[in-house]
Amino acid sequence: MRKKLKDNRGFTLVELLVVIAIIGILAAIIAPNAFKAIEKGKVAAAEADYKAIKAAALNFYTDTGKWAPSYTSTVPDSYLVTEPTSGYDGWNGPYIERWPSRNPWGGKYYYIKDGDWDFDGNNDSGYRFLQLDTVPASAIDRLISDLGSDVAKKKSDNTLINILISKD
Repeated sequence: MRKKLKDNRGFTLVELLVVIAIIGILAAIIAPNAFKAIEKGKVAAAEADYKAIKAAALNFYTDTGKWAPSYTSTVPDSYLVTEPTSGYDGWNGPYIERWPSRNPWGGKYYYIKDGDWDFDGNNDSGYRFLQLDTVPASAIDRLISDLGSDVAKKKSDNTLINILISKD
């Protein structure tokens, strides 16, 4: 009589469990670093937007001799993208291609001029700054660390940050 050869193709349960354990360990090591990289990327994007808006506001002032008006529902791009109908002789924009619709955390950017809103709790006038809302506390701390505590100020509700563009 002949014996049939046993077919040993496939993996045993122990081999599968070892592979799953190795994948789990690698995921536990890699996942936190991946999330940190995503957060660093968002902070870098916000810093790049800040620098572009700051340059646009300074160019606006250079051309017109006036600071751009604050971000409002009627002037959502502070005339940095769209030409004002009057009052700003010398406007030579657009100064930025488009106003960012959202900051990296889903909130908005607001350009604030001359004490329309408070920069650092002292009812300041003569300040121009960019305000970001709905920013996580860890990102606010990172922005303050990157830009400096004299330029970036955390607001009291811990989701707002003001970043200085210029002051008199």
